[in-house]
Amino acid sequence: MKVVLETTHFRLSKMTLEDGQKYHALCTDERVMQYITGKALSREESDRMLKEFVESSQDHPIFGRYFVSLKSNAELIGSAKLEAYEDSAEIGYRLIWDYWGKGLATLLARELLHLALANVPVASVIAFVDNRNLASIRVLEKAGMQLENQFDLQDEIRLKYKYTPKSKWTMKTVILVIFGLIAAVVVAGLVMPKDYEVTRSIVVNQPRDAVYEYLRSLENQEKWSVWSKMDPNMFKEYRGDEGQVGRVYRWRSDEKDVGAGEQEIVSMKEGVRIDYELRFQEPFESVSQAYLETMALDSAQTKVTWGFEGSMPIPMNVMMPFMDIENSIGKDFDQGLANLKEILER
Repeated sequence: MKVVLETTHFRLSKMTLEDGQKYHALCTDERVMQYITGKALSREESDRMLKEFVESSQDHPIFGRYFVSLKSNAELIGSAKLEAYEDSAEIGYRLIWDYWGKGLATLLARELLHLALANVPVASVIAFVDNRNLASIRVLEKAGMQLENQFDLQDEIRLKYKYTPKSKWTMKTVILVIFGLIAAVVVAGLVMPKDYEVTRSIVVNQPRDAVYEYLRSLENQEKWSVWSKMDPNMFKEYRGDEGQVGRVYRWRSDEKDVGAGEQEIVSMKEGVRIDYELRFQEPFESVSQAYLETMALDSAQTKVTWGFEGSMPIPMNVMMPFMDIENSIGKDFDQGLANLKEILER
């Protein structure tokens, strides 16, 4: 029976001997293979490699080599391994070139690590990486692994990274302390406000129709919004008809100030107002409302107002007095509107 494992974001299907063509397709890009085999593989070479993988792990319920696809749309994005190494579990991954630089490698490494710890009784999780592969080194470090050893081979230097779980006694103590703090924070959150609102405006020297037509595009928002420039490499996706109700922009970033979420156009008053729903997923889940309004001052000037309404759930609302939301978000709004004015008045 085909072994399929699932993590939060990925589906892993264990490779079999019948997957020769599918596996070979992952071995033909030299940019991907440069730190693995040093070159793209022929069909004969990839078949031989696949046979070794399958035979070495066919009797183990978890260990083996896997094809990795996104749970959200079932797209194949690469491969992964979960294998025994002494008293540890070894993890590894390889992404198709088109999925590099989108934060998926770090996400996959973290979820492979958690998968190993949850399913296999091992003392630690390790990974090996070529010392020239700086991107993969950063991925392992972001996943919480630390450099343990270095191996000087004939034509490369291999680095060994390791993750060791904290002892149960220490974790128990930490958990008790955390629960105590949570209880205190919840009590404080019950008596503090949860809602906030931020608005900023600017005058653009363009007719209202032209300004509104530009604003209705979520793609254009990337050109002037401050937040879209915080991580040029973040994953982005659009769905729905451009400039229409139901258009959704989805993003995911490893940068903590960017996080992950989606923005949807929920209503439009032609030439006057566009309303959005912002659904944040990381660093914490929340739903907020935003809008853009245009008001004609005369035939050549338009006042643009950007508004944001949100609510912080208990106990997160305890942080509101320290976050200075009005000024922090307002500052980004001011800069974004200034960028918009510059673009539209060129």
